[in-house]
Amino acid sequence: MNTAHRPILIAALLALLTTTTNAQDTPADTLRGPDVPRESRESIGTTTMNGRFTPVESRPELAAFLLVCDDPEDLAHARQLGSDRIFDLTELLIDEIETLRAITDALASDNAVYAQTLLAQLRLKHDPEMQRDPLRPALEAMLDEDQTQRFHRILSDYWRNWVAANTPEDQQNPAGEPLNRQTYQRIENRLNNQLFQADIARAYEYSLQHYRGAMTAIYEAIEPTPEQRAWIRNRIIEHIKQTRLKATNDQRQALMLEIYHMLDQDRKTKLFAYMTSVALDRN
Repeated sequence: MNTAHRPILIAALLALLTTTTNAQDTPADTLRGPDVPRESRESIGTTTMNGRFTPVESRPELAAFLLVCDDPEDLAHARQLGSDRIFDLTELLIDEIETLRAITDALASDNAVYAQTLLAQLRLKHDPEMQRDPLRPALEAMLDEDQTQRFHRILSDYWRNWVAANTPEDQQNPAGEPLNRQTYQRIENRLNNQLFQADIARAYEYSLQHYRGAMTAIYEAIEPTPEQRAWIRNRIIEHIKQTRLKATNDQRQALMLEIYHMLDQDRKTKLFAYMTSVALDRN
């Protein structure tokens, strides 16, 4: 490499791969989901006039807690619990990054069934008891008796409404509810899996998505051969496993130079041109 070009290339590559949205540095507020105003009726989720139910965007137990709690310190602690869950799942994704790679490959191949199977296995490994409300015990510990009763009622009503909204008509009783407990439990479990997948998606967004974006940008810029593409991907995966999203600038620089030196001359030129444009755009 031309030594005059090295500082520009390294600076641009480091900027591209620096995880500016690292989950470890993300403020708790960014992950907590929308506030539920306490002055509203004591329920979470919304039901339209035609009976369509819309679930909350955050964890149901967290949304219910925000509705019944009025202590600022406890509210802040509850939001931190929500953030901590995302951080824990980030660690899981790093530990299980090969499974994550298999999931993304399956989705890219339109094999959603296999991807769902892998996600279910991932959840079972992380939470063998398949808890419906994993934050509930810690949240309950901050509530008094009256608040706890309201918390339980809000959560129970929410899950009953959400399950009913997802029950096929031929499996409903005249009241529009599941025919039996088995049907209810099956649908509740499916919705619970969806919640886990949403949490996984948040963990991915705040940790690994930046790396995927960087890889995609490099692929588009240099048009690597299939072998080069696989090499880059595998090397970045190894980098993530080794650094656990806490890479130093020296580690990032070493990775980027490995990628650069692996390429043939034509693609080195393309990569340098792309990185130079990235560096100029950031100035």
